[in-house]
Amino acid sequence: MRRILNRWKLIFTCLLFSFGLKAQPIPLIVDADTGNEMDDLYAIVRAVFTDELKVLGISSAHFNNVQLLTDSLWHIYPTKGINTVGISQELNEELLMALDMEEIPHPLGADRMLGYAWGYYESAPIPEAPAVDFIIEQAEQMPSGQKLTVACLGAVTNVAAALETRPDIVDKLRLYLLGMFYDPVTGTWNKNSFNARNDINGLDQVLSNEALELYVMPPSTARALQFDHQESLQKLSTIDHPVSEILARRWAEVSAGESWIMWDLALIQAILDPSMATMEKRAAPPENGGRPIQVYTAIDNERMEADFWSSLQQHLSP
Repeated sequence: MRRILNRWKLIFTCLLFSFGLKAQPIPLIVDADTGNEMDDLYAIVRAVFTDELKVLGISSAHFNNVQLLTDSLWHIYPTKGINTVGISQELNEELLMALDMEEIPHPLGADRMLGYAWGYYESAPIPEAPAVDFIIEQAEQMPSGQKLTVACLGAVTNVAAALETRPDIVDKLRLYLLGMFYDPVTGTWNKNSFNARNDINGLDQVLSNEALELYVMPPSTARALQFDHQESLQKLSTIDHPVSEILARRWAEVSAGESWIMWDLALIQAILDPSMATMEKRAAPPENGGRPIQVYTAIDNERMEADFWSSLQQHLSP
């Protein structure tokens, strides 16, 4: 009898231990080109309001699209002398202030892509920035057997620069990125996407790094998550909080139409609750060696949307 009791005690202890491990939040840095569109703001808000994630920092990313050289405005921002990473940084700081979470580190990211417009190679410049240093520092501090997770919502410059500066941190990093269209039927990739084109050199470096644990949310998958304009404004109007005012204001600032694809929010939702997305192991682009990487091929957009609004109501309503 004693032997049976001891066995059950051991099983119970193991179960408690396993549940304790499962409950450990994912250490996460959100790397966002917040100044570009509007869904970054929604993604950041969702990330900080969950027990599944422990946001260690929110870094800013550039969106140096070549179109900025020809257009006079990018949304509400004059493009003459535009500093895109600076815009992202200002919005990150404004949002954290409204959330009363200014203690979360929010380092400034790199202001340009890895290398040159014609490519990256050994001896090509690696951009420096506080965000690059922050990623390196946080990766170095990860306990043995654990990894730092970085979610890139824009160009992958900050992570790519960190890996090129300190290649030895690769075993301490787990990267989630939003970029590159993917056809799950044919297994073909298309890098003709906004985030990819803003730093194609950095993207190629992380894709080709066989030691890097990599997860990709293709825009072709994320586009299923769309918020209706008027419905969203109505829901935000019921929440008396500075954050809801910022989220509502952003619809006008980016000249959103009747709906908006919440690309970045889809990635964050998939990270915090894997049951909301379908992930498959697929081959990376052939020009990057075709190594196996994890790819999101479908999402439960209805659950993601419902979860976001439920979280917002729970954390921002009086």
